[in-house]
Amino acid sequence: MVSQTRNPEMDRRTFLKMLGMAGAGLVAGPVLAACTQPTTPAPSGGPQPTSPPATSPPQPKSVVIAFNDEIASLDPHRVHRNLTQLSPHKCIWDHFIAQDHDLIYRPHVVKEWKWADADKLTLDLTVQEGVKFHNGDNLTAEDVAFSFERMKSEGMAYAGIWKKIDKIDIQDDHHLRLHFSRYDPSIIAWMGFLNALVIPKKYFQEVGEEGFLKNPVGSGPYKFKEFVAGSHLTLEAFDDYWKGAPAIKEVTFKIVLDPTARAAEIESGNSDFTLEIPIADFDRLASLPGLKGIKQPVTDVALFFVVPYFKPFADEGVRVALHYAIDKESIVKNVLLGFGRPLSTTEAPKYMAYPEGYTFPYDPDKARKLLSAAGYTKDNPLKIRVMATKGFKTRDFEVVQACVGMWKEVGVEAEIETITLPQFFDFRKAAKLAPLALYFWSNATGDPINSVGLSNLPSSPFSVWKGDVDYTGMKDELTKELLPVFTEKDEQKRIAAAREAAKYVVEHGFVIPLYQTFSPIVMKQNLQYKPYPQGWLVPYEMRWT
Repeated sequence: MVSQTRNPEMDRRTFLKMLGMAGAGLVAGPVLAACTQPTTPAPSGGPQPTSPPATSPPQPKSVVIAFNDEIASLDPHRVHRNLTQLSPHKCIWDHFIAQDHDLIYRPHVVKEWKWADADKLTLDLTVQEGVKFHNGDNLTAEDVAFSFERMKSEGMAYAGIWKKIDKIDIQDDHHLRLHFSRYDPSIIAWMGFLNALVIPKKYFQEVGEEGFLKNPVGSGPYKFKEFVAGSHLTLEAFDDYWKGAPAIKEVTFKIVLDPTARAAEIESGNSDFTLEIPIADFDRLASLPGLKGIKQPVTDVALFFVVPYFKPFADEGVRVALHYAIDKESIVKNVLLGFGRPLSTTEAPKYMAYPEGYTFPYDPDKARKLLSAAGYTKDNPLKIRVMATKGFKTRDFEVVQACVGMWKEVGVEAEIETITLPQFFDFRKAAKLAPLALYFWSNATGDPINSVGLSNLPSSPFSVWKGDVDYTGMKDELTKELLPVFTEKDEQKRIAAAREAAKYVVEHGFVIPLYQTFSPIVMKQNLQYKPYPQGWLVPYEMRWT
């Protein structure tokens, strides 16, 4: 275990002064005044006027969500996404299986699943009866099989996961069997994760991919109504939804990328719900008449990816020095104002492989020594680029600014390049990420395959090990360390190996974990909704009272 000693924590004023962020907080805006109607006193003597019987105001039938990211595509299978971005797609399409607030998987379109053999290479699925698509067609095993086949085809975002399906036998309208080329302990979890969404075979083949994307059809609680790229997506209730008609009859995902603008949306009443607002505004907005706020822990981990194709990273000391230089506790306290939890690995609490008690320390003196040994000092700094989103997550850009200030103190001169999440995916695929790139890794499944495994395995489509250049020279060793996470059939041994792998990738400087995210959510006071720790939004569960 790495030593847990750390420098005394600096106070907030000193911290912000060092980083040049003393003015980073937003000035509180005007409080919206409540309007009341004057009353007229009753005349003296004679019969008194009677008040009309009290009636409840009509309940709204729609919800406008000030959404924090672009909607890159309405293709449920082709685009990479995190779990927040999954929200609109979950409205239109159903997952094969569902996941509750406790990360437990539950029956859904697939109501039963069972391994048919001891080697776990054959999986039997039973499809829920009575499920209809928006065009009136029944959902059957044919649609489930067709969706699996499309998800594993070339060009789909997570094809690498689904290519393990060698063959699909459709037994009848509600039963099918999947045959796998190799065992994958996380495959059940993947059936309720990211792009595991059921599309209609008949409709898709009739209209083709282009027609399907213009007018998408699913079996989810909401039907497509209108999409204007960069502006909004509007959905209308599917009253024949198999789990019951939605209470909210129309949902609009209004794309508002700037967090200050999202705060203005909810304060003005133009939107009913928003997330990832400026945290300096959270308490003020949550206390306004007609609004309420929730500080929601999310199963996302903020981290820096460390690319292997940056020549100075041939020195492991340089890679880990960047980690030693970051005071995560001060960042959470002073930049995030408590909206986060410092982490030392890719594994968050409640993840299966969370290494309880393990800490990678804040040690700027050690960072200086390692950098100095590589020839870098404050007078001759390591010059490096770092990519970051701005406004996608709470103070994401400001967190990177804080890291840049800390790195400067140990002999690193970093330049920030602002990118969007879709750009991150494009740059990663093309091996064009900056040497360091901020990302928020979602692992609602809790399985280490979907955290330390897929984020670091060089052959993974989700790692930064792209192209032929590897200055670290550790590609094979890293692969060997991570393989048991994917292949070990003894579950206790697999999770133990994953805990060690989570420490390994940190101690060798392949990734720099920062913190688990907390989302600041603000909504109308009379909108009832229990947020999910996965970070996705489910308008089907919203109610006006």
